[in-house]
Amino acid sequence: MGGLPMSINCDKPHLWKADIQASVDLFNTWFTKFAPKAYRETRLQTTKQVQEGLLMTSDLTAITPEVLKEHPGILPMLRIGDLPASGA
Repeated sequence: MGGLPMSINCDKPHLWKADIQASVDLFNTWFTKFAPKAYRETRLQTTKQVQEGLLMTSDLTAITPEVLKEHPGILPMLRIGDLPASGA
């Protein structure tokens, strides 16, 4: 089967959001069921840290020196959020 790869939904952008959500839900279900306990616990902790960081910075729209001084723990989240998609 040579040629171009199949692009099943490339002409149906109205389906993308639901398709992405279904994929994320499937992965999350798999992860919480089969991932080792240490990974699950770390994921929960990291998710909480990211949520708190987003709240402290108003969804990354208010990253100020004051916020960084008061909450230095958000720096790892900000660093990883600055990486290009292929850089992680």
